[in-house]
Amino acid sequence: MFKISITGVLAAFIIFYDSDPASAQSDSLQARELREVTVHAFESEKDPLTTTATVGMLTPRSLGRFSNYTWANAVNTIPGVRMEERSPGSYRFSVRGSLIRSPFGVRNVKFYWNGIPFTDASGNTPLNSVDYGAIQSMEVIKGPGSSIYGAGTGGVVLMQSRPDNEFQNRVEQSVSFGKYGFQSRNSTLQVGDISVQYGHSEQDGYRNHSGMVRDAVRFTSTSSIGEKGTLSLLGMYSDLYYQTPGGINLAQYQTDPKLARQSTATVPGSEAQKAAIYTRLALLGGNYVLPLSDKWTQSTALYLTFTDFANPFISNFEKRDENGIGGRNIWQNKSEWGNVKTNWTTGFEWQYGKSAQRNYDNKGGVADKQQTVEDIRTTNLSVFSQLEATLLTDLTLSAGLSYNTSKYKYERYFPLPFNKDQKTFDGIFIPRFAANKVIAGNWSVTASYSGGFSPPTLQEVRPSAGGFRKDLEAEKGNNTEIGIRKVGKIISGEISLYHFGLRNAIVRRLNEAGAEYFVNAGKTKQNGVEWNINWDILSDPKLPVMLKLWNTGTYTKYTYEEFRQADADLSGKLIPGIPRFSQSTGLDVLLKYGISAFLTYQHGDSFYLNDANTVKNTAYSQWMARVSWKKSWGQHFYSELSASAEKVNAGIYSLGYDLNAFGNRYYNGAPKNNLWAGVKVGWEWQKNSK
Repeated sequence: MFKISITGVLAAFIIFYDSDPASAQSDSLQARELREVTVHAFESEKDPLTTTATVGMLTPRSLGRFSNYTWANAVNTIPGVRMEERSPGSYRFSVRGSLIRSPFGVRNVKFYWNGIPFTDASGNTPLNSVDYGAIQSMEVIKGPGSSIYGAGTGGVVLMQSRPDNEFQNRVEQSVSFGKYGFQSRNSTLQVGDISVQYGHSEQDGYRNHSGMVRDAVRFTSTSSIGEKGTLSLLGMYSDLYYQTPGGINLAQYQTDPKLARQSTATVPGSEAQKAAIYTRLALLGGNYVLPLSDKWTQSTALYLTFTDFANPFISNFEKRDENGIGGRNIWQNKSEWGNVKTNWTTGFEWQYGKSAQRNYDNKGGVADKQQTVEDIRTTNLSVFSQLEATLLTDLTLSAGLSYNTSKYKYERYFPLPFNKDQKTFDGIFIPRFAANKVIAGNWSVTASYSGGFSPPTLQEVRPSAGGFRKDLEAEKGNNTEIGIRKVGKIISGEISLYHFGLRNAIVRRLNEAGAEYFVNAGKTKQNGVEWNINWDILSDPKLPVMLKLWNTGTYTKYTYEEFRQADADLSGKLIPGIPRFSQSTGLDVLLKYGISAFLTYQHGDSFYLNDANTVKNTAYSQWMARVSWKKSWGQHFYSELSASAEKVNAGIYSLGYDLNAFGNRYYNGAPKNNLWAGVKVGWEWQKNSK
């Protein structure tokens, strides 16, 4: 609590500092400038001050504070958001505690890429197949987004891959190297609004058996169709391989944190079984936008995906061939009625996926005797409508409602006898109500109430060991939130308080062989406060140096409200994997001649690793620094040199723990120091302006 008190005093001092009329006038000017930044949350184009959503923005500048080997460090500066990489290529992404459902991958958070659904029909998001250089920005919507984005209680992420200037042509090549065998190469060709990007990344990894190799190609384009229509295309092919070292227990970690999961008398370890993930993913999508009149706009997004997946694991060898198709159709009307501006959005999203799943015995990384042959088909439908009204330019009211339904169809061909089953998650209506009031031109107060609906993902109803768990129910929750924002020439900030209640929470369990399964865990109560503060100490570009100091943080109390495990009543226990307090503080230094330096300090409190709250990790402190030199050599050629370093102070350090692990194998060791260096060169030509 002492840390929170200090931060609260600092926040209060900064936000209320310098409130004389002259400062207020300059703050109002800065507020207008900040409104050039557009927030797209809930299909509404608002500025950061007037949006009714609580949103974290990941911009090219915030990405530029860190090395280019992972998004994790940048994502973790957004309060309430956590990205983990237990080993190279093994991502987990959570918003406000949704991590308890994610043993690996991204679940319960809905992703869109250039307006196209990137999370598939089964609820999984192949974020680790995407190359770092393929994404230019992320917009993280915190809290349930089911009123307009369908299934999910954890939040929504809007990713963007678009040229900074569609009238710019360029060819660019970058190369980076780091410790533990890290190297990456990135090539980009942009001709107007057509962009092709290729990325290669590989590393040996810090731990034994934790190597990774990924090759990915991304294509984007935007073209005019007819007099008014615009068609945006997105294509990607990715080939990813990474080894999965698995968790180890505390004694093994203290002996050697680099160890992979060890063999026992009855169960082989990760290295013996050559445990790994092989994924080939192809995506083709398009988004067509057609203004029908001055008031009406219609947009349609469609996509196709093909996935070839293989996972030699401790207990089996899993193979999956998956195909997906889906789309999103939106009709939008923007009107004015005197002093009232309205924005009515209605539409639907439909997704279908087929997964052919085959399990075999794993004989040292080779598929052997067949265990199971199963097919699962998934269908999701969300129909939504939302009305947003702005009254007297400073009061925005929003009300939305969606109808959501989901179905799994299951067929087992082996072992015999043939079995056919299905699970339907009955249609449910999900509301959202929100308001935003601007005060004095540069302050605003927001309040919202929203519901969430999240059926189990494919990997939860059909876990890695096979079978069909039709007993699992969908999570349902309600979020209440209030926030205060301020924008200004010198100081800007936001503080949000929320309460989220979740019913039928889905949590992970492991058996002795390490095979996972999932159960509904009753109710949870999740309370939190989040803040971010930005202080532009020196912001005049005419000065020899520009300085910006910033701080973000989260304080939470997440507990099981009603939860029994066998004969144990765990009600009131803290939910594992969630630190009570975490914060990031940074200093951005921009010098003349293209030199910049970024210093960041992150701290996370200790947290429990199991539901019974009997095992804890240790707190950590992490220091990060990046320096770069950008130079234009005439009108066409440009270059950038950069170097980054990390240093961690922690008793036990992991970039992702295995929660509720069987045999107390919670720990995935991570390096406490790291170094990277890179160079980028490019050539620009034929710059034109409208």
